[in-house]
Amino acid sequence: MAEEQQNVQYFDAKYLDPKFPIVKADPTVDDVVKGMRTSDYLFVSGVMAGTYAYGFLLGKPVRGPTAVMCASAGFTFAMFHTMQSVRSRFLGYRENDREVRKYGLAPLQPRRMEIYDKRNPVRQAMLTKPAINWDTYS
Repeated sequence: MAEEQQNVQYFDAKYLDPKFPIVKADPTVDDVVKGMRTSDYLFVSGVMAGTYAYGFLLGKPVRGPTAVMCASAGFTFAMFHTMQSVRSRFLGYRENDREVRKYGLAPLQPRRMEIYDKRNPVRQAMLTKPAINWDTYS
C-alpha cells in the first residue's frame, strides 16, 4: 500500500524554533491523552505508587486516607508532567518520530532560520515596532 503524499507548506518563523517537525499545531487535551506512549503510562503509574507508599509510611495515625491523598497529588503531578511532555512532542520540541508516523505532519511547518553568529546573536525587533534612531534619541 503506497503512502499518501502530504501537502506541506513552509513559513518563516523567527521566534518559533522547534527541533523536530510539528505534528499538531494546536493539540487539545483529548489529542494529548490519546497520544500518550507506554512510557508515559508507566511514569504516571510509578509516581502514583511512589506517592502512595510515601503517604502510607508517613501517615501514622490514619495511613489509608493519607496514602490516598498523597497518591491523588502524585497523579495530578504526573498527569501535568506527562501532558506537557506529549504536547512538546506534538509541537516538535521533543523527539516525535512515532507521532509523525501515527498522525502525520501538520500542513504548515516552520522553515528553519539560519543563526549567523551563535556567540553574539543579533536581536531581531518585532515587526510592529519602528526601528530606533539612536542619533536623535533623547
